[in-house]
Amino acid sequence: MEGKNKFLSDNVLNKTIKVLSIVLLTLLVFFMASQFNDLWSKIINAVNSVIVPVALAWLISLIIYPMIRLLERRGVGPRGISLTIVYISTAVIIGLLAYFLFPFLIGQIETFFEVDYPEISAYFRDDFRNEFIFGVEIYDWMVETLNESNIIEDTIKGVADNLTATLSNTLLNAVTVIFILPILLLFYLLDYELVNDSLRSIIPAKYEKSTSELGTRLNQTVGAYVRGQLFLMIAIGTVATIIYKLIGLKYFFVFGIIVGFTNIIPYFGAVIAMVPVVIYAIISKDAPNPLVVVGVNVVLQFIEGNIFQPIIMGRQLQIHPIIIIVSILFFGSLFGALGVIFASPIAATIRVLIQFYKERKDAKEEQGNAPPHLTHEA
Repeated sequence: MEGKNKFLSDNVLNKTIKVLSIVLLTLLVFFMASQFNDLWSKIINAVNSVIVPVALAWLISLIIYPMIRLLERRGVGPRGISLTIVYISTAVIIGLLAYFLFPFLIGQIETFFEVDYPEISAYFRDDFRNEFIFGVEIYDWMVETLNESNIIEDTIKGVADNLTATLSNTLLNAVTVIFILPILLLFYLLDYELVNDSLRSIIPAKYEKSTSELGTRLNQTVGAYVRGQLFLMIAIGTVATIIYKLIGLKYFFVFGIIVGFTNIIPYFGAVIAMVPVVIYAIISKDAPNPLVVVGVNVVLQFIEGNIFQPIIMGRQLQIHPIIIIVSILFFGSLFGALGVIFASPIAATIRVLIQFYKERKDAKEEQGNAPPHLTHEA
């Protein structure tokens, strides 16, 4: 009886009413916000158009700024001169790569569509039909059924419409970023310390020291990841290109580039890069044995995971693989391709924030549990 009265006490009822009120107000806010979907969509698009170039400028600055500081420590200055040297050197390297490698890449792509693409089409039209696991009759029936229905046409039309809309937005954003990013990065690097000090000045004075320490940790962690990932992409892409050339793969350069770029996706990148190579090896008559291709990709994965990864990346992220996989799935569904690419640094950022919060919390608890005379002396 006493427990029942305690359960129905005024204190419990008041707390229940407060919780219900908060829930109802939260639902009301969400309902009101849902009535302005178009407005929120425009606001989100505007924010994204700002965030993307700013975030990219910050990430690239984590690569370029250490080189500028290295030049300044060796007496190359002022900042404008060291920044100009880095900009010109980067432009020259990109120009040389484009001059020597881009025509070779285009040549392999043109050869593929002129020579191998008709062969692949003929394979699916003839050989694949004859080798179909359920028999030629079932294959013909499936093709006839699909041709009589509008499934393929509707699917292609829907994909084409979505692809057109996506590409138009993506190209517009890409063009905007291409023109704005170098200028934004230039001014940011010129006044790197001034910009960071201005951002810190917004923070209240009592949190300024903690915020500065947190920013330093984030720059170290994310910067180490970005620089390491860049070197890792180049290293594994180069090794893949050489090995593909040695085993006689015709389009070794294209497939090597795919290996390098997809390596930015942890764990899944190796599988994504292997799929087109294996499919090509199965279909093409001039390609190496598919089992050899699979074995080569397993070797590449071993080299990447046991040699390049420990040497170049070390344990910069210090995150369990399960957390990284969950981050890829979550941020990929939230931000698309960019979410997949940047899932690891985002997860690393969250880890730094959580670790910093725990350290601050533990420090406060230790300070609170310390004897009064020690606290006073401190």
